[in-house]
Amino acid sequence: MAAAGGARFIFWDLQHTGWPLEKIAAGMANTRGLDIVPGVRVPAPEPWLIGAALDLGAKLIMVPAVDDAETARAIVDAARYPLAGHRAVTFNFVADRYTPPQDAAAALQAANDEVVVFVQIETAEGLANVDDIATVDGIDVLWVGDNDLAASLGVPGDFDNPIYLDALERVAQAAAKAGKYAGFTTASDVVAAEMLDRGYHILAFGNDIKIFQAAVASGITGFTRALETRIAAATDTNTTNGRTPINA
Repeated sequence: MAAAGGARFIFWDLQHTGWPLEKIAAGMANTRGLDIVPGVRVPAPEPWLIGAALDLGAKLIMVPAVDDAETARAIVDAARYPLAGHRAVTFNFVADRYTPPQDAAAALQAANDEVVVFVQIETAEGLANVDDIATVDGIDVLWVGDNDLAASLGVPGDFDNPIYLDALERVAQAAAKAGKYAGFTTASDVVAAEMLDRGYHILAFGNDIKIFQAAVASGITGFTRALETRIAAATDTNTTNGRTPINA
């Protein structure tokens, strides 16, 4: 559905859903042959989680609450095969479509080149270290976690607060200075335009729960409005039927 709707990438979220890896395996397999890139947000910067998500076919890896360059380097190390990292080497599994490579060295290099690493800047500590994080080789995208970042800065839910807006600016500047991308999630085209102007060039369109809720709310509101209009019209007709309206 995401691909048919025009999405270019999709993330399965293991952080807030509590889903195990096997829960998302079928979904990522279904992206094969589609013009959409599969990604996984792991719940923590654990090498085995990152490696397992990649082994299932993820091409994008997102890690939440990255607070320093040391953690960022460890993430890159876990996401790439030797000699660029220490991801466990395996062939002929899901990520390889169960096909052994003809050239192992070339396969490892291709896999390393395909992986895109997103790190989330969503704490005051991460913001303080954002320039160092951005310069880590192998980090591709700085992704703002808006709710967590605002809360960590002492302005929860206040996305118009100058403190939060300044944080957005700092992340975008750090990304641009390091030659990386800044990213953000929103389901609002107005906010999307604002973020593009702020230097955020990778945008995700909300999440499935919010998209579904918004669609249901919009539909129910429209249905209710149509029903109320017809009830009002029927009531008015019954009131004046067979009588001359007072204001006639």
